[in-house]
Amino acid sequence: MTSTFRLGKIAGIPIGVHWSIVVVAALLTTSLAGSLLPSVLPGAHGSYWAAAILAAGLFFASILAHELSHALVARHYGQKVEDITLWLLGGVSRLGSESPSPRAELLVALAGPGMSLALGGAFFGVGELVRTLAGTSTLLSVVLIWLGAINVILGVFNLLPGSPLDGGRVVSALLWMRNHDHRQAQIGAARAGRVVGAILIALGLMNLLFGIGVGTLWTAFVGWFIFEASVAEERAARASRALDGRRVRDVMTANPPEAPAWVHAIDVRRSFPPPDAHQHTLVLRDYDGSVHATVPIETVRNAPDTATLRDLAQPAIVAPPDAYVLDVLRDAPAVGSVVVMQDNHLLGVIGPDEMRAAEDAKPLAPTA
Repeated sequence: MTSTFRLGKIAGIPIGVHWSIVVVAALLTTSLAGSLLPSVLPGAHGSYWAAAILAAGLFFASILAHELSHALVARHYGQKVEDITLWLLGGVSRLGSESPSPRAELLVALAGPGMSLALGGAFFGVGELVRTLAGTSTLLSVVLIWLGAINVILGVFNLLPGSPLDGGRVVSALLWMRNHDHRQAQIGAARAGRVVGAILIALGLMNLLFGIGVGTLWTAFVGWFIFEASVAEERAARASRALDGRRVRDVMTANPPEAPAWVHAIDVRRSFPPPDAHQHTLVLRDYDGSVHATVPIETVRNAPDTATLRDLAQPAIVAPPDAYVLDVLRDAPAVGSVVVMQDNHLLGVIGPDEMRAAEDAKPLAPTA
């Protein structure tokens, strides 16, 4: 999840907001001011809208505190924290490295729900204190007690035992401790996430279609997101397991074809010799001889005659042959391919086809 715009930094960690949070804020504020607060406290002194805006602001601050707890504990254990983004379904802390140990993974996972539960207790306590001092319920006390309840729900929900929820990270850490296989632990947590997602989808649909149970359409939507995310996480864990310990030279296709970035697709089809059957990626050279991009050979075959290779290019990073594949991909997760260079000599390329072949290979060894 990438942010739409940045808010700044807290403890050196960039904080961003996705545009979907604006929709959530509008719906939450409208629901509180137009329905919940008037029904709980009819004829209250003060503005329902002001109370609703305060509640929404503190709610998002609570989500941010949840994610900051993850990030700060992760950084304590030496993990790189890229940024935090608030979005439709809460927040995402993007970590640039993996947990160094099962204990670290467990504590990082528990930090967020722990903060939410602590905030829930604090909001409940302050809300009750305000109500006691005022001698009756007020908009402020109702807002604080609502925030207490929502933080407790947030903390408990995130502890459900399946990835990508925090509870899934807890499951992964415990399996890692028991079996000493990090990747298999991640796969197990992802499978548990599919079960959690399926249950939530079923609860939502049962209520929607038959009026049975406590689920809602939102429950089904959240379940669908968890299910899809868990499938993606299992796929990523399996790929990481297959690539653990493999160096770039073990995965690359050697001696790939190359061409100037400024030539047209028709010129490549006419003038360049046809590539070998095992070659799928064309490496592009810029005017100064540098390499920054590649293009799939199949794309060149099907491109309009007037399209230049630069128009068709996908970003690439340059890596030495002895680098570990996972380290290279972790540093540049959005690249289309990896160009393997040594002393300015082109040695090979890793594109989508090479990655698929590597991911399908037998793992070298379990990761402890």
